[in-house]
Amino acid sequence: MQLKIQFLITNSLTAQETLTRVRFKVKDVAVLTKMRLASLVVFSAFLGYLLAAQSVVWMDVFFLVIGGFLVTGSSNGFNQIIEKDIDKLMDRTKNRPIPSGRMSVKEATWISIVYGILGIAMLWFGLNPLSGILGSLALFVYVFIYTPLKKHGPIAVLAGAFPGAVPPMLGYVAESGQFG
Repeated sequence: MQLKIQFLITNSLTAQETLTRVRFKVKDVAVLTKMRLASLVVFSAFLGYLLAAQSVVWMDVFFLVIGGFLVTGSSNGFNQIIEKDIDKLMDRTKNRPIPSGRMSVKEATWISIVYGILGIAMLWFGLNPLSGILGSLALFVYVFIYTPLKKHGPIAVLAGAFPGAVPPMLGYVAESGQFG
């Protein structure tokens, strides 16, 4: 009987430790993908949707919100991968998952790839191809043009204007299927 009780106690501690690790991993993914910032981006996309909508189709809103979160999260993840060495040096960013060592570059890359593919697919197939194209372009410009240009000065602001302007436009296109 004592052996059985000891086995149960050991397993429950292991389960609790596993649950704690999962919580920390979920928190690190949220930090990697900047979910608070992504919320603002998605909110602006939803406002763009409302500007075009005669009535709200909740399934479209679902695809817009989740797809938008995933594409934005992917962009933010790739941004942190690219800037990992700079992030180590700044007090504001040194505790992010990659520079702190809580997440490997490989893990962050896979998360960012999966988020990007799923997000673009949701926008493309759940809404319309133009929405998928806008999401793809915003991700591409943010990761491959804006992020590298940040090291070279204010010109990055010009490059960042496009992915910054896409969310409300994406919301409009998600509802209407065209530019207004």
